[in-house]
Amino acid sequence: MSDVTPTQILSIALAEQERARSIVAGLGPCPVQLSRATTLFGSFLVDPTDGSIEIRISKHIVDAVHVRETARHELAHQAAWERYRDMGHGPLWQTLASYLGCRPVSCTEDALDPVAMLRYQRFVITCTRCGWSISRQRRSKLVTRTNRYGCARCRGPLRVEEVERVDA
Repeated sequence: MSDVTPTQILSIALAEQERARSIVAGLGPCPVQLSRATTLFGSFLVDPTDGSIEIRISKHIVDAVHVRETARHELAHQAAWERYRDMGHGPLWQTLASYLGCRPVSCTEDALDPVAMLRYQRFVITCTRCGWSISRQRRSKLVTRTNRYGCARCRGPLRVEEVERVDA
């Protein structure tokens, strides 16, 4: 795993955007920004008030291969939006994702920078039956009303722990 700098992440994403524009006819310009996200690799956003679009790529991605995959994934969202006004991960998006050379799946098992994830994680929700766990940065309904939810894998009861932040 090679570490990439935020400048390199942005450079790779912009190069992927140029590549995508040569593959998908009529793909318009779209600003690409770095984000501080520690739980998402990237996002494609449409402003509901003016219709402007933007792609955000996390500055915490640790490998150039994952930056490319993320950029292609978000560019497929842009193409699906511009052509079909489709925002999901359905057949239209999957086709465009394949054209752009990324896996046509909604999420990935790849890792963000683990130090960054630990720095921002505040709550860990764990299944008391199978041990599955997930972290959250904010006090959401899952954190405050855990008894209303079940494990995503086995439907077992969940337990919440507040963790100390790791400063790095």
